[in-house]
Amino acid sequence: MLLTTYHTNDFFRISCSCPSVIQPGEDLEVDLHMTALKTCKLNKIIWNLEGVANGAAQNDEEHLAINMDVQEGKSVDRKVIFNTELGKEGFGEIQMTLHFSIAGEAENTFHWKFWVSVFKKVTADNEKALDDDLRKRLVDVVNARTRNGHIFMADHVRFFSEFLNIEVPDEIASIINGEMLLEEEGLPVNEELFYAITIGQTQFYGLEKLELIYEENCTDSDEMFDMDDAREVPASVI
Repeated sequence: MLLTTYHTNDFFRISCSCPSVIQPGEDLEVDLHMTALKTCKLNKIIWNLEGVANGAAQNDEEHLAINMDVQEGKSVDRKVIFNTELGKEGFGEIQMTLHFSIAGEAENTFHWKFWVSVFKKVTADNEKALDDDLRKRLVDVVNARTRNGHIFMADHVRFFSEFLNIEVPDEIASIINGEMLLEEEGLPVNEELFYAITIGQTQFYGLEKLELIYEENCTDSDEMFDMDDAREVPASVI
């Protein structure tokens, strides 16, 4: 899935396009389209890869030099390529920083982030569904940032494909949708709304933040719950 996010300040507008997930060993190509809202000089773009787990994305260069005066209304296109290694998986946000200046003023900076998942493509098994490694992948990625929980709730099956690189057979997808009563809730959302949620234009309604926990932790929680302490309360109190 190609994601394009938009970032704007008083001086320029940037569109940043890249795939949501790639496989280890593939290049992550990031296309940048920068349009000047006021005449300015674009100096360079630097990146911070510390937010990507396991060092899954790398770039031998420290920055991309631009050194170009851009007139108001004109645009500049640049591509940044990050490398990945076979066998090394990871996920997270890459922070980009554009250094720019206006005539007669000191250099300034503008920051934005974009998401990347680097996972080997697998198919959920009809019998096992998700094994332990894939369950961990799901929990870790959903909990990595608030927006991922919104995307997961909007369309579980598509989240598996577009952010975890897990293909879900129709039989398992039907079970997931049925067990979670998604169809009764009008889910999954349509494609237009799903895309708006993935790029942060809107949020999944009624949800502030979703956090998943590992199955063994669920078991521990169940053991701590004492049914003797449970009681009914009037509906108006809830």
